[in-house]
Amino acid sequence: MKKALIFSLLPLLLCSCGGGNTTNSQENTTSTPVEKITVDKYVSDVASTAPFMVAGVDEGQKVDYVVSSYPVVFSAMNNKDKKTDLSIYSSVASLFSEKYSTKGFPQAGLFIKTELYNNFVKGEDTNLVSNIKVFLSQFDKDVDDLVTGGTNSVALLNAYSEDVTQQAARFGFNANVIKAVQKDNLLSFLSHKDNPTVEGLTVFQEPLGVNIAESDLATSLYNPSSALDESTPEALPFNVISPKGAPAAALARYASDSEHLEVAAPDNVKATFSAKNYDFVIFDAVNGVKLSKANQDSYKLVRMVTFGNLYVIATGNDEDKTLSDDDYIVSFGKGLVPDLAFQAVYSK
Repeated sequence: MKKALIFSLLPLLLCSCGGGNTTNSQENTTSTPVEKITVDKYVSDVASTAPFMVAGVDEGQKVDYVVSSYPVVFSAMNNKDKKTDLSIYSSVASLFSEKYSTKGFPQAGLFIKTELYNNFVKGEDTNLVSNIKVFLSQFDKDVDDLVTGGTNSVALLNAYSEDVTQQAARFGFNANVIKAVQKDNLLSFLSHKDNPTVEGLTVFQEPLGVNIAESDLATSLYNPSSALDESTPEALPFNVISPKGAPAAALARYASDSEHLEVAAPDNVKATFSAKNYDFVIFDAVNGVKLSKANQDSYKLVRMVTFGNLYVIATGNDEDKTLSDDDYIVSFGKGLVPDLAFQAVYSK
């Protein structure tokens, strides 16, 4: 039977890896759930799932499955010291899409501080208006690059440092990972033109508790049908924070700007919604909206950044090779969108 569900959180553990193709086969990306599955252990962030995939144990307890995202999955699969036979058991996004007739689920989003947004709407500071337009247009172009393979992002990371360990320390991944996984957009970046409208988000209200109104969005800033600004920012004109991991790849061109760009642990990013100490924030889109509402509408959602980058990874320990409630499962970010999506899929 299962052990207690709540364990102490592990500290952030970053994993870096070299390039190369994933050596483990993808066994089954659409394994139909047959019962409600309970997670045994939650860690604070996606990077902290890596040791459980590599070692396959948790303080002497064998780990059967790990819920995680790329690029952490890729890094673990290519870790030469791993003690496990890792394979992708299921794609949570694929199962979610089948169950709820969607194309994945909203994950990371880009937020703007409401005070900054209001100043943009007033239009009195023309320099501010121009800087916001140029920054967001460049952000869209960098995301589009990631959707189509990440060639520019790889070059930007290598320009920041030729040392892949240093790249991983800054972002939680390195250029070799982006090059390997983005040929198939396994980080699930969402382009400018494919961002959903408010109406398009209503389908997620039941499974994810999404309740996003027009007033939660920075609609004057972002219109998926509008043309992109062709200017390129010479430097980052705003203070920006993002969690380490996949979404931070959209900010690779600012890697050297430690004054204006912070790439941090999720709890540090979460605190921004009350502290309001950054102009732009990348965070779990659904919970970011909730945090903003809880703090006098401190931020508005500009756009989705990633859409459904989540996998159930088998360690090779499960003898019957079938995910069930008797298996020991490790996941991350209890109550955040990845956890909500997993629970929505693996329930009756």
